[in-house]
Amino acid sequence: MSGILHAVFFSPTHSSKKLALAVAWPLAQALGKELCEHDLTYPPGRAKKLRCGPDDVLLLAFPVYGGRVPRLLDGFLSALDGGRARAAVLAVYGNRHYDDALLEAVDTLQKHNCDVVAASAFIAEHCLTSAIGAGRPDARDMELAGEFARHTAQAILSGHAGPVAVPGKHPYKELPPAADIRPKTSEACTQCMLCASQCPVQVISEDDATVVAQGCIRCCACVKVCPEQAKFFDQEPVLKIIAMLEEKCRDRREPEIFTM
Repeated sequence: MSGILHAVFFSPTHSSKKLALAVAWPLAQALGKELCEHDLTYPPGRAKKLRCGPDDVLLLAFPVYGGRVPRLLDGFLSALDGGRARAAVLAVYGNRHYDDALLEAVDTLQKHNCDVVAASAFIAEHCLTSAIGAGRPDARDMELAGEFARHTAQAILSGHAGPVAVPGKHPYKELPPAADIRPKTSEACTQCMLCASQCPVQVISEDDATVVAQGCIRCCACVKVCPEQAKFFDQEPVLKIIAMLEEKCRDRREPEIFTM
């Protein structure tokens, strides 16, 4: 088969990218397509417009935020021209639940002229606490990512038409009002500026890492990348979420795969 496999991912802490590529490489090989990566993690990537063709395949991978597709992707997805490409969705969540994120992603891609024939939900370490989903995606997850690639290839080669049926409800889960919660910085900070370079919304000053503007999405990329562990959240709403997760979400959840 000719065409391109477009691996599109938003991945502030790298788990979504890791899983996306674990699916994309064997899928591209099985379909005989060139692989093209589209990283939406930083503003330049999200500013680009993607136009697919009927011989192309689109794989969309993203972390679940509040049970939904990240709002940061709205602009990119609204400008997408699917061109009747076949598509697959990969939602990555922190061992609580993905709620309506899969359904929202399938609906969105279908709306923009893609034919979604496969979807999956995988688990990664929760961005707010390493006690939840620790070490995920692990070897078993990566094995299942390859299985998802095989199932997706089979659905495409068999000529199935979407949309694939996935869990979720209409209307989608309501998102809470945006809260102005910004990471704090301890005296351990050495001003190495890694946090600023890794921030997907670029709200950390490039001149002073302790200065953070409004707009943080609490992806915790800055927390995880800091070599001195100088970035942190200790605000009451965040601590309440962490307490809930550590009380109710410790049991291991397994990836789910949905194909035609």
